[in-house]
Amino acid sequence: MISFSVAFDPNKGIGIRGALPWHLKDELKIFKRNTLYKNILMGQTTYDGLPRKLVDRYIIVASIDPNYHPEDVDVINDLKAFLEEHKDDETEYIICGGASIFRQSYPYAKKAYVSFVKEAYEVDTWFDNFDLADWDIVCEEDHPDFIYRELVRKETK
Repeated sequence: MISFSVAFDPNKGIGIRGALPWHLKDELKIFKRNTLYKNILMGQTTYDGLPRKLVDRYIIVASIDPNYHPEDVDVINDLKAFLEEHKDDETEYIICGGASIFRQSYPYAKKAYVSFVKEAYEVDTWFDNFDLADWDIVCEEDHPDFIYRELVRKETK
């Protein structure tokens, strides 16, 4: 199963200059809770921009560079083939960014862990194809700076 974990502001902004525009400790705790001991997939730029290694997760990095081989992660060079191959797996693969990876994986995602940041930030990167109308809310937590929701994809008829 393909899922994603993302935080965005009211304009669907997710990043600026390759980093998060905010530092919300409670949001980071939720990200850790949702991804610990799970499979996470992110693009090369997102992975390279991490402030530190994410421990206790199986990390897959999507890269178009055939010579890209960081330690302790698996690298895939064909994101679409990976998504097609794993879209119906019982095993969950959580997409963690960046914008291009979110856009490409969005049609495959059946579950989402989303933090709706309440304040608008200066951003240069958006998750523009996200549409809340595509999802049912199964869980919601209100925090001072964001609203966290777990979502499942609505069944198409």
